Amino acid sequence: MKHIGYINNAQNIDIVNRGLPLLKQHQCQTIYIEDMEDKERLAWKRFVSELGEGDVAVLLSFNNAFKSFNELMFFLKLCSGKRVRIISVQDALDSSDELFPHQGTRCILSVLAGLSTKNAEEYDDFEAELISEKRQEKKLKKYRMVINMYNAGYSIREIMSKTGYRGKSNIYRVLHMYNVELGYPTMVRTRPFEGNVIQRNL
Repeated sequence: MKHIGYINNAQNIDIVNRGLPLLKQHQCQTIYIEDMEDKERLAWKRFVSELGEGDVAVLLSFNNAFKSFNELMFFLKLCSGKRVRIISVQDALDSSDELFPHQGTRCILSVLAGLSTKNAEEYDDFEAELISEKRQEKKLKKYRMVINMYNAGYSIREIMSKTGYRGKSNIYRVLHMYNVELGYPTMVRTRPFEGNVIQRNL
């Protein structure tokens, strides 16, 4: 059984200086420290991959370790599958209820609420506006493709295949939205003239 530690944001010297002694108090043989500029989070990946059956994962805090609820859920499932004990020092949480026996549900909910607040603040108003604009730009690009393909003579099925729309109504909705003149071709069924057979436009 190994005690393995993890600290994020190595560029913040205060976090490292405060965190290292705390994790060492919990008998960590190895402590992975994340470089804040490492977008791939290599230290985190090495930390997770080293955790084995029955090991102890020692975190400085949930807020320090996780960037999103998805990361948190992945980590909890991983630790559950390997029966890894989780200790979060600054949150005073221990999945084995040994170190902090008096901590209860309120503490856990408080930790999760803190993580939720952090995630909300990762995007300021300007960033949120950019994300919204990118989605809108992607949607408009798709609309332009529908209109251009229709004007170029592509069939509705070809437009659906290219743009990913699943129904003809979606294509016509876009065309109506931009007042594109729709041409409904007349289908002519032709057959040799035979007696009283009448040729009709359908």
